[in-house]
Amino acid sequence: MSLSDQVPKTSKKPLAGRRILLAEDEALIALELERMLHDFGCDVVGPLASVDEVLESVQRGRFDGALIDVNLRGRQIFEILPVLQKLGLRLIITSGYDDVTLFPPAFRGMPRVTKPFDERELRQVCERVFANPAMR
Repeated sequence: MSLSDQVPKTSKKPLAGRRILLAEDEALIALELERMLHDFGCDVVGPLASVDEVLESVQRGRFDGALIDVNLRGRQIFEILPVLQKLGLRLIITSGYDDVTLFPPAFRGMPRVTKPFDERELRQVCERVFANPAMR
């Protein structure tokens, strides 16, 4: 029995019911992110593995936010970020790159988490971006 199993679960889940699009092309990472988001109370759509799938899903569905890897099958997401932002989608970028200067200047201030993921940090960033009622 792990420590987390011993701690009583609270009913206060700021992310409960949030519909989050997950875009990650590495299967093991995608499964782990999906598990974490479910544990946070999110309804996860995905994982999606390509830029085109992300665009199609966002244009068809309604989401409370998206967690998107910076590189999907060799294609960077920076070209579609303005479209996603125009649609009002709250975004968190995931990346194996810790150096923000590798991102185009317009996107350096966006919320992001780096791989490997720290579950506590991911939860904090998700709550700040996706659960903030003022941002709805």
